[in-house]
Amino acid sequence: MRSLLSEVRVRKYCKSYALGELRGFSGWSAGAQPEERELADETTVFLCDEFTVMLSPVGVDKDKRIFTEDTPEWREFCETTLKFSIPDDLAFAYVESEQS
Repeated sequence: MRSLLSEVRVRKYCKSYALGELRGFSGWSAGAQPEERELADETTVFLCDEFTVMLSPVGVDKDKRIFTEDTPEWREFCETTLKFSIPDDLAFAYVESEQS
């Protein structure tokens, strides 16, 4: 059973943002899914540790991504403009998974 669990990627961290903040990225339109256009700037979305954006990390929309384009420019925007980073108190989980 342990080997099965080790093969499953568990999302460890997501942070909520107003969609309008993420739309500030110059490449947002190119990487966003069409249904994203229907959402208001005030809609809460979640930026995940793998730099995708989803409607919710739980429930019916838990796997629905509205932005998946992972580029160096996107990561830079997330880290500098949005100040997105994995909190220090969760860093151990990432170290553990990289060592196994």
